[in-house]
Amino acid sequence: MIETELLDFIQSSFKSIWSLEVLIFLKQHPERWWAIDELVRELRGSDHVVTQSLAMLEAAGLIAADNDGKARYSPAAPDLNRLADASERAYRERPSLVRRMILTAPNDKLQTFADAFRFKKDQE
Repeated sequence: MIETELLDFIQSSFKSIWSLEVLIFLKQHPERWWAIDELVRELRGSDHVVTQSLAMLEAAGLIAADNDGKARYSPAAPDLNRLADASERAYRERPSLVRRMILTAPNDKLQTFADAFRFKKDQE
């Protein structure tokens, strides 16, 4: 079983499995700055998916991005590094569980959409 702290971290930091894959790749090359086209080629992903993943990872404080759009692994705090390591380990040991955790994470946009209909119905 995965502890609550790690579950919360995975579900809040990774909105897609791709974002976890991008993070793991960047963690494996922590000193190098990667351009988006290099990441697309290395990970065999699309420009959109990689760009979106980088934006999420930067917002989560897990990577740094420069003015040229290059990125590298650079957690903003030691706890983030610890949780990123634990996420990578969990994904390596139990990939289907981690995928399920990401895919079943609460979706803020979906919840907002659902709440809008509930609000309208409650007012009728």
